[in-house]
Amino acid sequence: MPTPDSHAPRLDVPNLAVHALWWAWFAGVLWSWSSWSVGPRIAAMVVGWAVMFWNYAVLHNHMHVPIARPRALKWLVSRTLGLACGFAYRGYYIHHFNHHKYNDGPGDWGRPRPGEGALHYCVRWALTPWFWPWEAVGKVWSGCKTRGQKLELLLDFAVVDGALLALILWQPSLGLSLLAMLLVGQTSIHYLNLAAHVSSDSTDRTALAVTSTSPFYNRYFFNAGYHQAHHLKPQVPWRALPALTEELLRQGQHRPSLQAVPAPIHPSWIARVASFRKATGHREESMPIHGPAPETSGTPS
Repeated sequence: MPTPDSHAPRLDVPNLAVHALWWAWFAGVLWSWSSWSVGPRIAAMVVGWAVMFWNYAVLHNHMHVPIARPRALKWLVSRTLGLACGFAYRGYYIHHFNHHKYNDGPGDWGRPRPGEGALHYCVRWALTPWFWPWEAVGKVWSGCKTRGQKLELLLDFAVVDGALLALILWQPSLGLSLLAMLLVGQTSIHYLNLAAHVSSDSTDRTALAVTSTSPFYNRYFFNAGYHQAHHLKPQVPWRALPALTEELLRQGQHRPSLQAVPAPIHPSWIARVASFRKATGHREESMPIHGPAPETSGTPS
């Protein structure tokens, strides 16, 4: 079975290339925005949404196995990936590893509320960090283990919020367009959490998440579809996840019914997520609240 960090390169070129694509987009928008009419501006934001969504796969990989191992470059890439996705990196990092600790069960800060529909969940989590962040900020602040992490959290908020505020003051149409794009992009990102855990069971280690074997999705999103394997072994590099998934299936550590061919971004999967949240909503409202689910490794490498 693959071990943590096995086959992880010093520089993960495919992931870095996707992040470089965001830098190219961002620089082009800054340079050309004032000369564009409404049509090109809208087109640029649509492209930016797609590039941001792709960069989230890179951000996710980087949190688990750094895509750049030299210390200074790792630190810089952490900040710029946060900027690309509109997340204060250290805050999102702590929030994400809380998710890995509780696997979308009781104790998971990002768990849907009882009776909450899919659209409401995604929009709520997209808006919360921007407009009423105090509860979430309090949780990630308390999750900082060292003074250095707290300083990083403050810096990351300054990078993301400061950059956006500076753009709004410099060119209001650009700054506000970027904010709108980030909100739409983050709504899409939070949907992925629902999609990866539809029908999963945080109390059963064989059913912590859903696996998508879609060749397209896994090729271009760095094997993000192999989510059960990722939750059981979060420090295994993305390249090793298909082999790990096969091993888990052979060992009975992956419920076969939670493996599907379509990608989470396929319309059929989106419809499944929406119908599942609607069907289970009323049942969740009447369910008693039990103690925290069994934990899995929430510790980063």
